[in-house]
Amino acid sequence: MVKAVDERLLEEISAVKMLLILQLLNQGVKQRAIAATLGVSDATVSRMLPKGIKASSKQAKATDE
Repeated sequence: MVKAVDERLLEEISAVKMLLILQLLNQGVKQRAIAATLGVSDATVSRMLPKGIKASSKQAKATDE
């Protein structure tokens, strides 16, 4: 029971991190700065993102301007 609760909490924390990363990218924050804020490497942030997310975020910013 405790193990299941721990796993669920870890999943929720991962989901919150993902939302934070996506929000920061959408605001134009660089991936390196996001990694430093989260205390992880730049490569770790890259691996957390689905393919195409970073490029899409940059394209959306360019389109908005």
